[in-house]
This record gives sequence, C-alpha cells and structure tokens, in this order.
Amino acid sequence: MTKIALRYWILLCALLPSVLASVGLGSYFAYSKAAELNRNLAAQARNIAVPLAISSEKFLAADNIDAIQQLLNTSHRLNSPVISNILLYDQHANIIASSNPQYSAADYPPINRETASPAGQLLPFEQSLLSYQPLSFNSHPPAQSPYIVLHLQNEQIELQQQRYKLHVAMLVAAVILLCLLLSQLVRKKIHPVLSGLQLQLQQLQAGNYQQQKTMSGIAELDEFQTSINQLSEQLTSLEQEMQQNIEQVTSDLQLSMEQLEVQNIQLDFSRRKAVEENRQKSEFLAKMSHELRTPLNGVIGFTRQLLKTQLSANQHDYLSTIQKSANSLLHLVNDVLDFSKLEEGRMSINPEPFSLRDLLNDATELLAANAFDKHLELVMMIDNGCPDDLIADPGRLIQVLMNIAGNAIKFTEHGSIVIRVSATLLNEDQLILHCSVQDTGRGISEDKQDQLFQGFTSSQPGDHNSGSGLGLMISQRLVQAMGGNIGFESKAAEGSTFWFTIKCQRHHLSVAEPLPIDVLDGKSLLYFEPQQYSREATLSLLHSWGLQVTACATKGQLQQALNHGQHYDIGLIGRAIAINQVNLIISLVQQIKPSCQYTYLLVNTLSPNLREAMLTSGVDGCLPKPTHQRKLAIALAKPYLDQAKNLPVPVVQPRAALKVLTVDDNEANLKLINALLSELVEQIESATNGADAWQKATQHVYDIIFMDINMPVMDGISACQRIRQSSLNEHTPIIAVTAHAVAGERARLLSLGFSEFLSKPLDDKMLHYTLQEFCPLIAQAHQNTETQQAAAYLKSDNNSLIDWQMGLQRAGGKVDLAKEMLKMLLTSLPQTQQALNAAISAHDCEQVLQLVHKLHGACCYTGVPALKNLAETLETQLKSGTSLSQLEPELFELDDIVNALTQLDENWLATVTLPE
Repeated sequence: MTKIALRYWILLCALLPSVLASVGLGSYFAYSKAAELNRNLAAQARNIAVPLAISSEKFLAADNIDAIQQLLNTSHRLNSPVISNILLYDQHANIIASSNPQYSAADYPPINRETASPAGQLLPFEQSLLSYQPLSFNSHPPAQSPYIVLHLQNEQIELQQQRYKLHVAMLVAAVILLCLLLSQLVRKKIHPVLSGLQLQLQQLQAGNYQQQKTMSGIAELDEFQTSINQLSEQLTSLEQEMQQNIEQVTSDLQLSMEQLEVQNIQLDFSRRKAVEENRQKSEFLAKMSHELRTPLNGVIGFTRQLLKTQLSANQHDYLSTIQKSANSLLHLVNDVLDFSKLEEGRMSINPEPFSLRDLLNDATELLAANAFDKHLELVMMIDNGCPDDLIADPGRLIQVLMNIAGNAIKFTEHGSIVIRVSATLLNEDQLILHCSVQDTGRGISEDKQDQLFQGFTSSQPGDHNSGSGLGLMISQRLVQAMGGNIGFESKAAEGSTFWFTIKCQRHHLSVAEPLPIDVLDGKSLLYFEPQQYSREATLSLLHSWGLQVTACATKGQLQQALNHGQHYDIGLIGRAIAINQVNLIISLVQQIKPSCQYTYLLVNTLSPNLREAMLTSGVDGCLPKPTHQRKLAIALAKPYLDQAKNLPVPVVQPRAALKVLTVDDNEANLKLINALLSELVEQIESATNGADAWQKATQHVYDIIFMDINMPVMDGISACQRIRQSSLNEHTPIIAVTAHAVAGERARLLSLGFSEFLSKPLDDKMLHYTLQEFCPLIAQAHQNTETQQAAAYLKSDNNSLIDWQMGLQRAGGKVDLAKEMLKMLLTSLPQTQQALNAAISAHDCEQVLQLVHKLHGACCYTGVPALKNLAETLETQLKSGTSLSQLEPELFELDDIVNALTQLDENWLATVTLPE
C-alpha cells in the first residue's frame, strides 16, 4: 500500500473539496449567464422583427416596395450594433428587399417554413444568428405568407460570456489559493508537534525517557503528548525496578555460581571416585571371571574327555549332570558380567557358527527338570524348513530363550509350554529367526503390560510379574543388539505368548555331526502319545526322517492299530510318568512289544533310576521328554548300526604332522589342552609362562602356538610381542586362550599381535576348527580321513551303502536278480563318474542333470539308499536352478560314494550270502 505524507493529506483534504465546489459553481453560473444573454438577444430580435412585420405587411399590400426598403434601412441603422442585415421574402421565398446589399440571396440558406422553428427563435448561421418572423399573424398560415429574416451579430454576446468565464476562473483560483494558504498554516501548526512526538518516541525506543512540557494548543495532540509522557514515566519506573531486579538476580547468581563451583568440585571428586570404583568393579569382575573360569575349564574339559570313554549308563548320566552343573555355573558367571555390561551400556555379541537344532534341544533339556516338577508338557517345535547351520551368538540366543521359557514354566501351574521356532529367508545368506514361547498360565493384566520390560520388583509372590524384571530387560537389550525385536501377547487367565526375532546368517558348511537316520528310512513305527503338542512335534520329526508312522492318541486307537496284525519295526511310547503309574506303563510296553521289533519309551523324567527301572520292563531304550532329536535318532538307529553286517571297518583318525606349543601357568588347563590336541596333532610342547614360551620360540619352529594371557614371570601379551619381533616364529599363528571374557577383549588382543582369540573353557571342536583355519595340514588330514572311511565302507559283507533288504524288495525277493541288478549298477558307475566329471569341468548343467537323472533311475531298482537319496537331492536342486558351485559339497559326496562302490568286485559280490 502506497504511503502518503501528512502534509499531502492536509493539502488533499483542503484543496479537493474547494476545487470541486468552485469549479462546479463557476460552471453553473457561466452557463446561466450565457442562457440569459441568448434570451435577451432573442427578445431584442423579436422587438425589432414584429413592428417591421406589421409595417411591411401594409406596404406590401400597397405594393410600396420603396417604403419597405426605407423602412428596412431605417430599422437597420437604428439597431446596427446588433443587426447585420434585414431581408424580406415573399411567400415563394424570393427576396423582396434587403437592408445590406453586401449580402446576396445565395449567402443565406433556404428556410423551410414547414419545419422551421417557431417565429422569434434564433437559428445559428456561420458565426452569427438568424431570426425568422412571418408577416401574417392571423389571415394566412405562416407557411404561405411573406416573412422577414433578421441577420443578427453575436460577437457581443460571446465577448460577455468570455468575460464572465474569466471572472469565474479568477474566483476559483482565489479560492484554491486561499485553501493552500490555510493548509500551509495548519501544516506549520501540526508538523512541529508531530516531529516532536516522533523524536520523543525514538528517544523512548533508544532508552531516553525525558519528558516534553510544550503544548501545541490542539486538544488531540496535547492528549497524545500527555499519554507519551505518562508512558515515559512508566518506562522509567519499570527500568528502575528492572535494574534493581537485575542487581538482585546478579547477586543471587553470583552466590549460586559459587555454590555450583563447590558442588562441581564435590561432583568431580564423586565422579572420580565412581570411575575408580567402576574400574575396580570391572577389574574385580574380570579377575573373578578368570578365577572361576580357570577351574571350570578343567572340570568341563575333563568331563568331556571322560564322556568319550567307555562308561555305564549311570556313570554317563552322572558325568552329564556334572557337565550341566558346571555349565550352569559358567552361565552364572556370564550373567554377572552381563549385569555389569548392562549398567555400563555395552553388551557384547559374538557371532559364530552353530547347529540350531542341537542348541535348542540342549537348552530344552535344561528346562525339562522344572517343567517335570510341575507336571507340565514342554515341547520344542522347529519348522522343517528352518535352516540348521547358522551364524549368530548362540550363547545370547539361548540366554534369551531360557529367560522367557523359564518365566513361562515358573508362572504356569498346569497345561503346556510350547516353544516354536521358524525362519523367514531374506536372501541366500541372511534370515530372520522367529522364536515364540506359548504358555497356559494366568496371563498378564493390561495395567502391568507396559512395565514388563522396564525392570520392577513386585511385592506379591503369586504375581506373574514377581521378581526383579532384569531378565526380560536384559533379553530386550540382547535381542535389539542382534538386530531383532521382542514382544508378547497376553490376556488375563488365558496365558501368554512371548516372542522374539533375531537376524542370522546362513553357514554353508555343516557344523553338527550328521544324524544316523539313513538306516531309519522306510522303517515302520507305531507311535502312542496322548499329549497333543508332544505328538505333533515328534510326528513332524519322525516324518522328516522317512519313517512310516502310525500315530495313536488314545488307548482305543492303539488297540485298533494292534488288532490289524501289522508288525512294526519300531514301537515308541510317550507318557507322563509318576511312581504310581509305573505298572500302567509296563502294561503298555507288554501290550505293544509283541507287535514291534524294538520298543522305546519317551517319559517326562530325568531320573536315571526311574528310567533304568523302565528298562527292566523290556524296552530297548528310555529317553526323557521333550524329544531331543539327536538322542532319539541315535537310540532308534542303534540296533541297526550295531549289527555287524552294517558296521564299517574302523579307521583310525590320523593325526596331523603339526608341531604345537601350548603355554599356560595352570597345570590342569595345560594338561587338558594337551589331551585335546594329542588326538589331533603329532607333536606337542608345553611352557608354563611367557618367558619359557619365548625361549622355546627362539629355538624351534612351531606350526601354531596356544598362549594363555595371565601368567607369572611374563604375561602372554609380552611373550606374543617378543615372539613376533625376534624369534623363529614371527609368522606363526598365535592363539590367545583366556578366561578374561569381557567385551572388546578379542579386538584388543588381535590388535596386539594375536591371530585369534579363544575363551575358556575349551573343547575339542573349538580346537579342531582353529587348527583347520590356521593349519592347512589338519584340513588335508581331515579330507584324507574321509576318503579312507569312504573306501572302508564296503570291506564287510554288507555295509551302510548297500541295503540288501531293500534290494531284495525291489527284486521281488529273488536273490540272483538283486545281485544282477547291483552288478549292472556297479559296472556302469565308472563310465557315469567319468561323464559327470567332464560335464562338471565344462560347467554344463544340462548334461549334469541328465546324468544325475539317469543315475537316480538306476538306483531305484537296487539297494543303494545313500546313492539314491543323494542323486534325488541333486536332481531336485538342479531342476530348481541351483548352480554347480553351490552344489559342490553334494557333488564331492557323490564322488566319494561312487569311488567306494567301484572298489567292489565280482568276487566279493559272489561271496555275499542272502536268505531266500
């Protein structure tokens, strides 16, 4: 919006009304004056024309033209200032007489008396006027009578009009000038006052509150001035008050700063004290961890070694209990460290390869005792499509699962605890592992659900949330650290379902030992289990092993199955057991045993005495619930593996030609690691401190060195650095072995020159994997052992690669035909193997698929289940688009089996004796 100064507003308000009024009035008066002059001229013309018309009519009637001429001339002279010419026309519009001979008839326009204006009115003609007056007033119509025309001059009229306009213009100018003078007077009166007010406001804005006493005499401006003075007084008062407040606040702030300085000094002392106490606590925890892990290392390690020896069932059970107790104590040490790390805001995650099913089944066994004490059904359900070989932190995974499942058992009085595990594949290398624990407990009320993961203490011992709540809080931190989430769904009196997810990587090499399930393929099994979830989990497991299962949930269904008269290879009974139910279970065994070749029990007890009592009932094995897949597979396969015809010739595991140096100040730990390594390498030398190790490293070359960290005389770090700097083993792998399991220890030791970090307690698998990674000879020895074992498979009459029972079944029970079919297969294997190797070398997937399909078809008519199953797996994978590089392990296995089968000759085949 355009801004206009005050002086222009005053001029505009003063001039605009006066100019409009004066111009309007002047124009009106000028117009009125002109009209009045015209009326006067018309009246004067009429006064001249009417007497002339009367006189001319008489002279015209007498035809006295001269008199008419004289009359016109006389009238012209008398009115000469106004009249220019007087003309007399006859009724035919012809000029009879004219008072001014200078004008001719052609100078005047013809007058149409029919349409002419009334007599006496003025008609414009060039720069003058014409007035028409007929001679006849009464006798003849005006259009048929002679008439007089007066030629009038209007110069005088115009002159008077111009003079009047000039007077009006002068009057308007005078009015405008007067208004200008008045507006200037008003502006000069107001402007200084407004300038003073503006200056005073600027001074107020600048902080100068000086008042002005001058008054302008204008009431409104004087009121405005008074208001500004009052504002100035208020601002002065406020400034003084604010200054006093500032001084008071400054004084208080200075006092507070002094107090804060004192408090900061105290807080600094407190912080230093807390840091020192935290350092001492961390050092204490580290030392405690080391001191506890050192004896635990010996207990756990030698327990594992004892478990490898020939033991009775009770001895094996007792040693397993010792091992589990030691592991529980080790977990307690880890939990103490976890609490410390939680307080410090750091949680360590150590991914490593592991077998998911072995890990979860072992963890479920630890939970079983508490579940059995409360007569709860504890079930582990692992989806068949879930990969088994994963890379994650198995300790943290089990810690979370044990915490959640332990709470479920603790707060469930009756019913079941179901652990479900499944996986969602993200890509070929990554997946999301989903674990859930469903219970039938009392549930969690809605008002307590928001505080479940926050840590709390409940005063109600029967409350579901009783306890410190730190377990769930630690679990939440661990799950988030492993890239997952944790949550739950619960309704009061309906139970709860806790779940968590973690991100894992797939491990492309098998971590666990393979299950002996090949001998179970196609076997018939009668399964009796009243508990629904246990039945579903075990059925899924048995079906995945290729067993033909007949499942019974009630005694009626069991009796109906037995009445069919079918003979089963295996009978499996799952029951909840108590002391008063022993006879009932024995009767069930006696009922099933005649129809089954082998009979087994699955009972909800860990008591070796009670399970041993069950063995007296005639069963071939008694296993605890929930079903441990490895233990169940070994138990079911044991009778078939123990048969001499299926046992391969034992092959002694060769030791690698490696020279190893072990260093530890603890005699038990040194003895344990030497015992473990003695099964894997040929030469072992030992040292009890770092100085001794460095001395030996300067005299001998070693393939690998295992070094303890905390030792007298010289610690492991100093010894490692000296060996790296000046010895014969500058490039030898040095593995740190310590019980100091705090976060960041591995990264610290690797930065100090160590090749890898191993945490106590050690086991043979851990050492074997380490040797495989850093020593190529141990990997080569492992491959040679597998080759020797494959070659020795078939040195007995019948072996695990050939199932004569299946061969006879395929041949309709004809021995000669079964041998002939096997002979044909063995004869074709060398050519098939050569063609396969050529196609694999050429990366021809289509040709490999055709050869595998042909081999699979040939195996269907002979008793070679291992070769058949492997060929079927390869064919399925190739048809789904899997590359040859991804199938390299299976192709190597196929080559080993074919090599083993091609070692058989016709003489051996002829010596095989089969029942008709």
